[in-house]
Amino acid sequence: MAETDPASLAGKVVLVTGSSRGIGRAIALGLARAGADVVVTARTETPREDLPGTIHDTAEQVRALGRRALAVRADLTSDADIEALAGRAFDEFGRIDVLVNNAAEIGMSMYDSFWELSAENWDRQVRVNLTAPFRLCKAVAPRMRERGGGLIVNISSGYGQNEIEEMPGGQGSPGVAYGATKAGLDRMTVGLAKELAPHGIGVVSVDPGFTLSEHCETLAPAGGIDPSFAHPMDLPAGIVVGLACGSDPLAQTGRVLSAAPMPETATVR
Repeated sequence: MAETDPASLAGKVVLVTGSSRGIGRAIALGLARAGADVVVTARTETPREDLPGTIHDTAEQVRALGRRALAVRADLTSDADIEALAGRAFDEFGRIDVLVNNAAEIGMSMYDSFWELSAENWDRQVRVNLTAPFRLCKAVAPRMRERGGGLIVNISSGYGQNEIEEMPGGQGSPGVAYGATKAGLDRMTVGLAKELAPHGIGVVSVDPGFTLSEHCETLAPAGGIDPSFAHPMDLPAGIVVGLACGSDPLAQTGRVLSAAPMPETATVR
């Protein structure tokens, strides 16, 4: 990740979902390096045997960078948890300048074909990947409007645009539910961007591409995919940090940005 001016986001507050590990944690730490205070949220409060990272670990890393951090456990399938998350963030900081909807339902069930896909799995992926970002936007956007603007970044996926049969180094792709939710997230981004622009609120989708997260290292081999072809988490995190540090939150609003092979660039689909 390129060097970031530690004063770029001084005085700003960001909320990053799914930030106990993976791309979410990389985004949270990148924004903290740029000067932001961070609301860290995910489900993991205690270490798991299969995956590293908790919300408290990320919060401590943010504080080690000299920024304030609030760790809030939230299950994004729960409307009550989402409301409590927003309430605690506003109670602690009084503002949210950047919302990053990064959390997604990740696991082998995301690869279920239509024939294997249960109604419960469909509902859970829709609630986490699409409904939760909508509800968080509803909770945060009015306060952004009162303050004169802000930025919402939705972490999307190329699977929302195409059914990819072949992955680098292997075969496989997520099933119908995952792609449908990510397509919906991109479409929500476009609609929100149009409605929120008059209030100075930018809304952007970022497709992180094939990224070497902890989940990727675990799930890719199970799907017959070679994770050595993946790029580092700093690449999509750097794109989000660049958006947040920009002087105009509307500069890229309504667009779907894709992480490119080189860390310094991103292309628009």
